Amino acid sequence: MKDKIFLDTNILVYLVNKDSPFYGKIVEKFKDLVGKYELWISRQVLREYAVIVTRPGMVEKPLSSEEGSSDIEKFEDIFRIADEIEGVTKILLGLIRKYEIKGKRIHDANIVATMFDNTITKLFTINVKDFENFEDIELITIQQGRNP
Repeated sequence: MKDKIFLDTNILVYLVNKDSPFYGKIVEKFKDLVGKYELWISRQVLREYAVIVTRPGMVEKPLSSEEGSSDIEKFEDIFRIADEIEGVTKILLGLIRKYEIKGKRIHDANIVATMFDNTITKLFTINVKDFENFEDIELITIQQGRNP
């Protein structure tokens, strides 16, 4: 069985946004991970993706609603989807209490909770600062210059 890796929303955004300065490095790293790992995302990541890529000012060339929806359907075929079930909420509440999380950071904690509920410890992200305080996860990013 392959090891699992969870992809943060920003990875999907940069993976399809050819105008992003991160595009080339993200594609290179993604190609390295494909076949070696089970690639996971969650419904939260899909929602966040739709918000970002269709919102003017968030990406260089915002997508139409149809284009964003089409991307999500493709992602559902490509990636394993971690659903948010009761266990995720229990883990999330534990993380909120342990790390005294408030506000928008709860979204990041929910990603970690979803990972833990699906026995995933590796997270591919550009936003290292959002996750660096969480114990028991390994952050994978293009800046590292290493493979997980």
